[in-house]
Amino acid sequence: MAEQAIKIGIISCAGEELPEGTISRLAVRRVLERLRPGQTVSICLPLFLAGAEGEREFARNYPTITIDGCDKQCAKWGTETYSGAVSAALVVTDILRDRPPLSGARSGRKLTRSDLAAVELVAARLAEALDQAAAASDVSGSVPAEMSPSCGCAVALPAGTIQVNGKTVEIAGLPLIFRQCQEDELAPDHPDTGERLLEVVRVYHVIAETEEQAYQDALAEAYRAYLASQ
Repeated sequence: MAEQAIKIGIISCAGEELPEGTISRLAVRRVLERLRPGQTVSICLPLFLAGAEGEREFARNYPTITIDGCDKQCAKWGTETYSGAVSAALVVTDILRDRPPLSGARSGRKLTRSDLAAVELVAARLAEALDQAAAASDVSGSVPAEMSPSCGCAVALPAGTIQVNGKTVEIAGLPLIFRQCQEDELAPDHPDTGERLLEVVRVYHVIAETEEQAYQDALAEAYRAYLASQ
């Protein structure tokens, strides 16, 4: 059985409507590439929530840190719901509470010098949490390849669009969610398909109660179209 060196998992905020979500993902990339290369892997939150067993099994058995943009803490909630307690849970708004406000940019290409300094601060805090989790861990040996997270990008997630009440809505990670549902052999016409898709998407995408049914129908229709295009 193929194996790899043990790594600590990081699950980052998937919200793209807030600049703190962008800060969290860029901070994870700094840790992956510069501060602690080879010591950690990122786990895709939408894929995790959609039911990817490799991601969930990793978080059940190995130290996992979540980093959320805001106090909704979607990454922490999702991880603890499906895999158990996390080793540490960081919140960008808490880390940056005493710093100047962010510019509001949601693209890494548009961040100001102050925004980039915030990324470095969050990355440093994340690296500290990583070191503490590693020191406290009693796990030994290697991670089986089938338990390895399948996503290590830590970048903006591929988005998909749906039509809700005549308006176009962009959903971060939607293609990944659809792919996972396809691998799970979720039938597009199953009566629970729309409800399952809604449950995953609403964790990190704000949906008004009055629009739940419209979102559920739109997601089911988009999933049907996705399968037809494969």
